[in-house]
Amino acid sequence: MPQNPIDVVTNDGQWSRVVVLAAGARLMRARQHLDHVVVDVETSEPADRGAIRALAQRGLGLAVDLEPFWAQARRDPGFQDIARRCAGLKPQRFATLFETFANAICCQQLSLVAGLTVLGRLGARFGARVDASDRFGAPEAEQIAAASIGTLRAAGLSATKARSLQALARLALDDLERELEALDNERARRLLLALPGIGPWSADYVLLRGLGRLDVFPPGDVGASRALGRILGRELAAAEAPAAAARFAPFQGMVYFCMRGDALTRSGDDATFERAGHAPVG
Repeated sequence: MPQNPIDVVTNDGQWSRVVVLAAGARLMRARQHLDHVVVDVETSEPADRGAIRALAQRGLGLAVDLEPFWAQARRDPGFQDIARRCAGLKPQRFATLFETFANAICCQQLSLVAGLTVLGRLGARFGARVDASDRFGAPEAEQIAAASIGTLRAAGLSATKARSLQALARLALDDLERELEALDNERARRLLLALPGIGPWSADYVLLRGLGRLDVFPPGDVGASRALGRILGRELAAAEAPAAAARFAPFQGMVYFCMRGDALTRSGDDATFERAGHAPVG
């Protein structure tokens, strides 16, 4: 299983990541129990309480009611096993719209391992750090916007990806997220497709992982279609996967999360999960 340098999960099931609060960069930890999640962040700032709650709700999908999806998955012959193995899985959203863009750009036309490696290099150079710790957060838009293209390329981005990511970092991201939130999927998709470096897979990836649209299954993903076909007992072309997942509407996005979970628990499959259907890169 590839190690995500931003969201770290230890063998005992503890999740952690660096978050930026009023008190500065802090390490946020969470552990899931049977019926609740315990979140721990060291801060003395009262103003941070609301921010921590919002980050946990958004990042860990704590407020999303998935019982209709799991009830259907448990009844579906092809999904009964994965419903058992992925019980309790929640739809994680990235902390910011820019972090979603960064993940999408880094993983375009690369294996998950390679994409996370590039993301980790960007985070190490352009992310917030916790004092006296080797932990760092996701790359920050302000830092990427001010970087040289050569520095971004040194992290492993192609010239085209570096220019696209920097252009995205220089957008009015808060305004863009509010505009996207107000649009339905099709109009939001059209707006995203007009942005630098964003193709069909990346647009739907942003809808799912950035905006929490669980009725979206990113198209053209070879690894996801392979995992879904394996569960359904038949070969699926990448273009067929969204239609196959539509049987779980309006929770197609949860099928995608299950495919990620299925791939990451199978040795050798994780490296090819997010591989195709992305924007052209140079």
